[in-house]
Amino acid sequence: MISAVVYLDRQHSGKPGKPSDRGAAVDLDGDGKIQRDEQEAALTARYLLACELALLEMGHTVIPISDGGYNERHARVNQYAGTFKAGRPQLYLAGHLNAGGGDYGLLGYDYRSRSGPELASRIGRQLRQVAPELNGVKCIEARPDNWTRNMYATISGVTQPIGLCLEPCFMDQPSHADLLTGAGLMLIGRSIARGIDNFVNTCEV
Repeated sequence: MISAVVYLDRQHSGKPGKPSDRGAAVDLDGDGKIQRDEQEAALTARYLLACELALLEMGHTVIPISDGGYNERHARVNQYAGTFKAGRPQLYLAGHLNAGGGDYGLLGYDYRSRSGPELASRIGRQLRQVAPELNGVKCIEARPDNWTRNMYATISGVTQPIGLCLEPCFMDQPSHADLLTGAGLMLIGRSIARGIDNFVNTCEV
């Protein structure tokens, strides 16, 4: 079995220049108020932790990240990447949740990446298998010159690791409500981990 180094970045948290940024916020329980636990930063933390624990069980190395601006995080990851044995697979996943009424999952890979499309495909396949609520999982290239520019910014500064932006479901889609419960977020995280493990152990990275 191949052991990868996986950086899990909870991006809507810990920004010194914008400490109030907690990402999208939705009144998930319908009580007319948006609580702390109904914010993207809190929900991504839960699926990323499930992913981390599953990856550790599989024998991978995990480095969680949750502070600094995107450029600072990317620079730090690039620095860390240089400390590991050459040739060892390294992956960087930017954790998000979507909003805007869509009904699908979305995975964005760096358009410059040779292995990014396959990594996204492997994770997307796992999510589709366990989450019938999703009307498909779109795997797209993120670029600086079109509507994916914001997604591209979440991974653009990462060089050696393969970068992927995760938007597994929509917070404001009623049919995705079960995916945003504790059990649903754990399911998402473990599915992402299985996709990573499958990619690392069956593909030429």
